[in-house]
Amino acid sequence: MSDPTSRHDNAIDGMRAIAVLAVVIFHVDASLLPGGFSGVDLFFVVSGFVISQSLASRPHDHIGRYLLDFYRRRVLRLLPALLLVLLVTFVLSTLFIPRGGGSSDQYDQTGLAAILGISNLVLAWQVEDYFSWGASLNPYLHSWSLGVEEQFYLLFPLLFLIWLRASPSQAWVRWLLPALAVGSMAFAAWQAAAAPDQAFYLLPARFWELAAGAVLFQCIASRTPSPCWQAWAVPGLVLVVVGFAFESNLQFPFPGAIATVIGTVMLLAACTAASGQQRKSPVLQVLGSRPLAYVGRLSYSLYLWHWPLLVLLRWTYGLQGAALWAYPVVLFALASASYHWVERPIRNAAAARRARSPILLGTALAAVVASLGIAWAMPHFNEQLSLSRTRDSYVWRTYLHPAWMQVEPIDAPSLHGRKLFVTGDSLSTSFRPMTSIAARQFGMQLIILDVPGCSFSNLMRADPRGCAPARDNALARIEREARPGDIVLLSSLRMQELRGLDWSRGEAQVFQELAMRRTSMDAAGAARDADAILARLQALQVHVIISAPMPVFKSDPFRCSDVFNRMNPACKAGLTVPRAAMEAMRGPQMALLHDLVERYPLLQVWDPLPLLCPEDRCAAMDGTTPLFFDREHLSGHGNRLLLPDFDRLMLEIADAPVEAPPPPM
Repeated sequence: MSDPTSRHDNAIDGMRAIAVLAVVIFHVDASLLPGGFSGVDLFFVVSGFVISQSLASRPHDHIGRYLLDFYRRRVLRLLPALLLVLLVTFVLSTLFIPRGGGSSDQYDQTGLAAILGISNLVLAWQVEDYFSWGASLNPYLHSWSLGVEEQFYLLFPLLFLIWLRASPSQAWVRWLLPALAVGSMAFAAWQAAAAPDQAFYLLPARFWELAAGAVLFQCIASRTPSPCWQAWAVPGLVLVVVGFAFESNLQFPFPGAIATVIGTVMLLAACTAASGQQRKSPVLQVLGSRPLAYVGRLSYSLYLWHWPLLVLLRWTYGLQGAALWAYPVVLFALASASYHWVERPIRNAAAARRARSPILLGTALAAVVASLGIAWAMPHFNEQLSLSRTRDSYVWRTYLHPAWMQVEPIDAPSLHGRKLFVTGDSLSTSFRPMTSIAARQFGMQLIILDVPGCSFSNLMRADPRGCAPARDNALARIEREARPGDIVLLSSLRMQELRGLDWSRGEAQVFQELAMRRTSMDAAGAARDADAILARLQALQVHVIISAPMPVFKSDPFRCSDVFNRMNPACKAGLTVPRAAMEAMRGPQMALLHDLVERYPLLQVWDPLPLLCPEDRCAAMDGTTPLFFDREHLSGHGNRLLLPDFDRLMLEIADAPVEAPPPPM
């Protein structure tokens, strides 16, 4: 075997530099470098190669010492800066990022998992994918790639040790890693189509990328690299640039990452061939230049800091004006400080070098546990620590009314002991304060059967087909448990969302275009679904309440309520909409409701819009107090504002007869 040099190669640092810069540019503005996210794929290949160099340079006569030494070096290299960034991010997120319902819980889960090196496992099964709007606000999203690498490190050293200790007669060992890489590619090709989120985030579909660098090392370890391999630098760089510059329509990571992976392998081969040579390819000279090599040495810290800093800007001032220019300056300052004051001192500390592997790994485990405790405490003390107005959960959030908080009972004997079922999409959840108070006032049992993302008769179009099982399960439970005289509240988003629209063309034009989107097929599907649900409920002789469409807004109040975020571009559209536009948008839905009321005697329509829009413009904020939490969902205060009118409707139902004729055929 020849010895692929294990000395430091500035050209490889330069490759890391272009990888991290591509990722940063993509995250700042994807239109500037549509494939820049594949810089992570370059990192994976380089990691496989460099880790192989490191493993090959160490004594391997004792398996235990060999593995412990490897993990000791990985911990010293990766863990200190990672824990620092994650803990700082938890603190800043608690101070400046308002709690946004389920999304905040997902962010917390991602951050806690990142401390353990498994955030990719959490992200793979979250609703938002890597490229979605919601994911762009998760301050821990970038940690997924570190999770992939850390999980690779659990498996790879043993595979590499098998290769190191194999005799020349054991030919199968030479093919072990290539076979696993090919198997991973085949699996990635299948999973990218069958489960794209899992393929993107999880190791099995990414293993081949890291293994590509390791296979290259094993190949050149068995032969002397030819100087002519330097010629591969140009086509290799071209392939990498193509991977960065153009958004691939191919499934990812396979075959979408092929160009970047092959290009990186070619560049690494060229770097190895140039080692010790006087004349180097111009491409390698540029990659090995001092500025790029220095950025490459900062690449780990740059990658760690770039995303939380960017997300914090998105949540506060926004990436605009002076902030856009200050971002790279602050980023490089943080990365340099992290590299020179955290990464290098800890990695090169004499005490760390002398410490036995078990002791150092035990210390690292203690640091992880302590970090988990601090990170867990941050969101749980949000109301005490946050600088945002949204920390007042009683006003902003839609929790069930606390059992210890008294309510004024209402005398309605016919409702006492009845059940109040609340079912629908996330709007049913947003009614929790109001419905939980009302249930206690009337002595009723509250049962909430919410299915986020799945409407129960949205009145605009047919409900999504994928929601049919969840909807049927909720209706089946009502059929099992409901008795004549019980009440079912159907609440769903029954207005078109205003997110992501171009308001620069004027409100009138945008609202007119929205009105034109509804087709006769949509109307027929909406009526068919409403009839299907109401027929099943009327057969139970229960009272049914359908909430009429409420106003929707262009911006999220919870994102635009503070001094440090109200100038954000996300808030530019404002927190008011014309009442006339809302009335026009919901006209077809109201017409369908009128028809349904005529045909289903036990159906009641509850319309909160007049209370929420007493003026010519509907406002999401009542002065500084929120009526709505976000663009569509009520706040806790909004719930309590509507409570008296909901109580009025419940009293009307209490006096209504239970018996009802069968629904029309």
